[in-house]
Amino acid sequence: MITTRFAPSPTGHLHLGNIRSCFLNWLLAKSQKGKFILRFDDTDRERSEQIYIDGIKSDLEWLGMEYQESYFQSQRIDKYNTNFDTLLKLKLVYPCFETNEELEIKKKLQSKSGQAPVYDRSALNLTQTEIENFYSNGLQPYWRFKLSRNKVQWNDLVKGNVEVNLASQSDPVLKRADGSFLYHFPSVVDDIDMNVTDIVRGEDHLTNTAIHIEIFEALGASIPQFGHNPLMLNDDGTKLSKRNFDSISIKKFREKNYLKESLLAYLHSIGLNHEINFKEIQEGVFENFDLSKLSQNLPKLDIEKINHFQKIALRAMSLEDLIQNFSSLSDLKMIEPEWNLIKNNIETLEDIQLFIMIIRGEKNEKKANEDFSVMVKTVFTESDSKLQFDDYIAMINSHSKDFSKKDIFMNTRLILTGNVNGPSVKELFNFFGIQALLEKANVS
Repeated sequence: MITTRFAPSPTGHLHLGNIRSCFLNWLLAKSQKGKFILRFDDTDRERSEQIYIDGIKSDLEWLGMEYQESYFQSQRIDKYNTNFDTLLKLKLVYPCFETNEELEIKKKLQSKSGQAPVYDRSALNLTQTEIENFYSNGLQPYWRFKLSRNKVQWNDLVKGNVEVNLASQSDPVLKRADGSFLYHFPSVVDDIDMNVTDIVRGEDHLTNTAIHIEIFEALGASIPQFGHNPLMLNDDGTKLSKRNFDSISIKKFREKNYLKESLLAYLHSIGLNHEINFKEIQEGVFENFDLSKLSQNLPKLDIEKINHFQKIALRAMSLEDLIQNFSSLSDLKMIEPEWNLIKNNIETLEDIQLFIMIIRGEKNEKKANEDFSVMVKTVFTESDSKLQFDDYIAMINSHSKDFSKKDIFMNTRLILTGNVNGPSVKELFNFFGIQALLEKANVS
């Protein structure tokens, strides 16, 4: 059975950048009736906060991205220590010591170049006596994983054949001097322990994946399949950054009354070059999903597309679902025929109250031409109450040539609503009927 996972750090809210990888993992598992795991990378206790853990769970529940299992890495330290001892016995990790003087030199080099200095593997040459001397002087080591320095290849679920040359990479630090673990090791141990078969993440993890493959091999484990999706950019082509994460957070979209279907449709549309089946989105089916067809182009943030899907989602709702999602609309006391009349005209949630006011005559802005109103009273007083719109137009044209088609439509609209905006004139006529039109055609 296919098993995927999403492993966020609870140090901030979910946003359109990181939720995309979550969506792809969830969708991959869902499309193949597999398992989706939520795993919190909370080993950094200083930066991890309960408010973000709760927020991530709430956002996933709201989006309908159900997970079958959940874990916290902070509760699995014993697992990591046990597996670390395995690498230690295999001599695939080695201790590194830094004196205060060396730390100062590193800081100076980093401040000048803007980048951390490349590690030169000098710690591999430490003798047992030198190591013991460091310990006796109160220094504790951090631990690096010894890379093969080979080229690592895999068949990527998104990119196809990928090769990363580890000869240019520093040996990654797995364990800090205080005994805590960095990202690489817990991630691999968890993926092994949880039988994760497929991992989809941003293409900024390509080098990490090469490193992880070597750790998988060192621990004698099967290697999952990997897929790396292109990273999302701002609408101007710049890189997403922490300063604008809040504005595109799922929390913010929820506060602005976006529907989950609009965000799901948007996430599904990114890089997938086929028509969105909105019924599938609503029902959570996604039968057309194929990860190998994901575009290699870097996608740009497109709020207008989200708004487009929001419009479609709103228009597809029944009145009952609408009120259930937006309880404040219950104050309007809408009836189903009213909603059916206006829903194909609304663009945003705010439009609903406006259009209801218009069709109820509560937004009068202009009166119909008086001669037209007189003509309506004259021609249709004895008309059948079931008169059809096309017959209504034909009878006006046969009675008078004084009004163009535009005049007829506009004045009919003004009689019915007193407003130049609203649903189509034909829909308004069918909703109100000829008797209501006659009643509203007031003549001074």
